[in-house]
Amino acid sequence: MLYSKAKVENGQLVITESKTVDQATLTSDCFVIQIEGSSACAACEYKNKPRLCGGMKIRERLGVPAPVTRKRK
Repeated sequence: MLYSKAKVENGQLVITESKTVDQATLTSDCFVIQIEGSSACAACEYKNKPRLCGGMKIRERLGVPAPVTRKRK
């Protein structure tokens, strides 16, 4: 599978980064972490939402801290 990042410049789509990913190695965990690595967590909308984070197992393996949890009142 070809994975690419792109941006629009002057109305044209410009590919800024591209890599080939072996789909056979992907699991049901967070695809973004599997493709981009642990840096993907920094911009993730589910970063501090453990119930929604799909990469908890991968984060543990990579040493990325788990999302902060707060006790409900």
